[in-house]
Amino acid sequence: MGAGAIPLQVEKEFFEKAKGTYKLDVYTARVSYKGDDRVDVSANGGHFIFVPPKQLLFDYRFGKITEKKFQKAYFDCLRNSYVNHRHAWDNLLSSPQIVLVCNCNAEGKSCHRFVIVDFLKKLGATNKGTIKP
Repeated sequence: MGAGAIPLQVEKEFFEKAKGTYKLDVYTARVSYKGDDRVDVSANGGHFIFVPPKQLLFDYRFGKITEKKFQKAYFDCLRNSYVNHRHAWDNLLSSPQIVLVCNCNAEGKSCHRFVIVDFLKKLGATNKGTIKP
């Protein structure tokens, strides 16, 4: 463990305490959505706390890892981001509503937005579905 690293047990306890704490509505939409509640989670240029590691995303998109492995690895990345960037997460999660947008063409569950939605649900958010253009 490097200097400044958070021990795994402390990280898990921190995340467990946060579960169910936040009450916000989460929607998904295409990147063309322009509302004030828009949060870009695109791999290129999205909000830094949500952007998946490029190698992880490429491995998934090119079939080197399964969807289940991608979801687990990305969920772990989000949990680490939550612990390490708590101020940014708190600012975002204090909103009554957010709309996650991505520039990928994936429909349904294949976009990483839906892993983010599942993660946010663990923190108390409600999935309100997709906003159609």
